[in-house]
Amino acid sequence: MSTSTARPLLLLIPLMLLIALAGCGRTAPTPDPTATPSPAIATEVAAAVEPVASNTPTATPTPTATATPSPVPATATAIPTDTFTPTATPTATASATPPAAFAVIVRNPVNLRGGPGQRFDVVGQVISGQRYPVLARNASGNWWQIEVDGLAGWVFGDLVDIEGDAEALAVVEAPVEPTALPPVQVYETTIDIPTYPYAAFTEDAVDEDYSWTYQRFDSDAYQASSPRPYPWSYRAVVLENEYLRITLLPDLGGRIYSVVFKPTGSNELYQNPVIKPSPWGPVEQGGWLAAGGIEWDLPVAEHGYAWSDSWGYITNRIDPSTASVTVFMPFEEHLRAEVDVTLHSGEAAFTIQPRIVNPTDQAVDYQFWINALLAPGPANTAGPGLRFLFPTDQMTVHSRGDESLPEPQNALSWPVYDGTDYSLLGNWSEWLGVFERPAAHGPFTGVYDGDVDEGMVRVFSPAAAPGSKGFGLGWSDPLDPTLYTDGRSAYVELHAGVAPTFWDQARLAAGETYTWQETWFPVAGIGGVSTADGNGAVYLAPAADGLTVGIFPRQAVTGRVVLTVDDAEVLAQDVTLSPAEPLRQVVPTPSLASGQHAAVTLFDQGGTAVLHYELTLP
Repeated sequence: MSTSTARPLLLLIPLMLLIALAGCGRTAPTPDPTATPSPAIATEVAAAVEPVASNTPTATPTPTATATPSPVPATATAIPTDTFTPTATPTATASATPPAAFAVIVRNPVNLRGGPGQRFDVVGQVISGQRYPVLARNASGNWWQIEVDGLAGWVFGDLVDIEGDAEALAVVEAPVEPTALPPVQVYETTIDIPTYPYAAFTEDAVDEDYSWTYQRFDSDAYQASSPRPYPWSYRAVVLENEYLRITLLPDLGGRIYSVVFKPTGSNELYQNPVIKPSPWGPVEQGGWLAAGGIEWDLPVAEHGYAWSDSWGYITNRIDPSTASVTVFMPFEEHLRAEVDVTLHSGEAAFTIQPRIVNPTDQAVDYQFWINALLAPGPANTAGPGLRFLFPTDQMTVHSRGDESLPEPQNALSWPVYDGTDYSLLGNWSEWLGVFERPAAHGPFTGVYDGDVDEGMVRVFSPAAAPGSKGFGLGWSDPLDPTLYTDGRSAYVELHAGVAPTFWDQARLAAGETYTWQETWFPVAGIGGVSTADGNGAVYLAPAADGLTVGIFPRQAVTGRVVLTVDDAEVLAQDVTLSPAEPLRQVVPTPSLASGQHAAVTLFDQGGTAVLHYELTLP
């Protein structure tokens, strides 16, 4: 459905969900958001609320079985699970003495922390109805230390019922709470964007395979009307911490519209200055909006059907250091998508967790792609210095304008084909789309523009999301910008999918949900990206007088950088790094030769390797 017709209906959905989800830790959006954030909305956290918000924004539970196992990529912080997973953080162990009291969990789920306070790290979760021995209490009597699988953690008193003699419990002196990071803000606002009247030239059409009613665009009638853009206001939801400001637009398919990296001030995503229909997208749909940002493409390839629909959304305040926004399709009786976007304090990264839900009684073959339109740096364009980051030696051509390249579905050596480095956009003539062959290799993909020294990285499990694609409009002979925008802005695309290519299908059984989580973050100031994982990115490359070393951590770290050549240490330097102050320097290494082995490692203060990369010199 088009934005103009769907908005009144979708505004009712969060209000109904607020009633259904009362007690689940969610905050429903207000029907009439104001143009500026309310400080109360941005920062208010009820001190007594410690349960974790549930993951499914529906009035009734959604089945959580997955079609296949969904490995979770490595991240800098633990990803909560439905049951407690002990880590090294708990300090108490089980006692042979029978406990004086038991704690019965009365909320679902509840965070288990390393100390008696919300500033302590979450070390696991416990769920409603479970019963655990109580080891101790704090002096105030509002936090309880409980034993779980032989280890201990703390739960907030209002979230448990105590059975037994609580007065007989030992009082444990609380450790010093860690210094609080600035809270993550989540608030609502509006954004005005000039918009062409595409919705007036759409009509309902049905894809019988999916029982999906979508909007078919009449391009001929639209062009005959001599259309002009007009002001239009869109609802926006913002997540913000000290490094990032992330804006989502529910009215345009729930997309992430911008990711501003505060240390540089750049929006790393492409942001079309107008909302204008292009001739691309599913052929049967007749057009697509290259609005920019990160969109969610379901149930078919080439942008899906829901990119201009009005999606519902729920803001989730988990604790002062964590907030998220869940966007979701209308609850129709066909395949649908829900997406969590989560931001933590102190991190220049965010996580995306899609959930593809099949509410029908039949298995469904489908496509789902996360499509990011990227233009890193300050100019809202993709320049000749932009490089695609695919850790593979072969790609599969999807489409191309340059007929000297292999035909679709054939292999293209990567990054160099026939003497040309096609990872560099400036070497392209016409448009080109390529998939990693035969599927995503992982653990990362991304783009980096060396001319502006900024980029965007995606960290993921290739087993969970085997589709990985890049697309560009061309360079020396690109597609005409008037096809999709007014002016000269440009972008490249980075796709992530549940199937290896657009010619493949994923299958979801009746009543099941498929989900996974991946991490995205901007990178800047390090010269390039050689590798990346959930802790950040590393660049290591030959320079005129030695080796260029670049390290971009996801969060602040104090430690030591060590560079070796053929196992001989050439640099050992104490550092304090952060996303705002990454490392980039040329290390003098005379007499380097082809075939030598270089390695760089960032260690934290405890001696644990945080980031590492090895290079055989060309």
